Amino acid sequence: MFRCDNCGSGYSTQAATSWTSCPRCLAKEKVQVPLTFELGWQRQRDAAQLTGKPAEAPSQQPALH
Repeated sequence: MFRCDNCGSGYSTQAATSWTSCPRCLAKEKVQVPLTFELGWQRQRDAAQLTGKPAEAPSQQPALH
């Protein structure tokens, strides 16, 4: 899968091979943003959006011993 780092749109490998930049950003903002290859179909950030939970972050609390 290829993803745009600007708008977050995702495109299949087959579709993205014919484009050199994100078609959505080009149409809406008139900017050329290269698509980035992404292994797998969702990132941790995307998974958090689907579940409604924030992405895991390192704990700010000190560990108790």
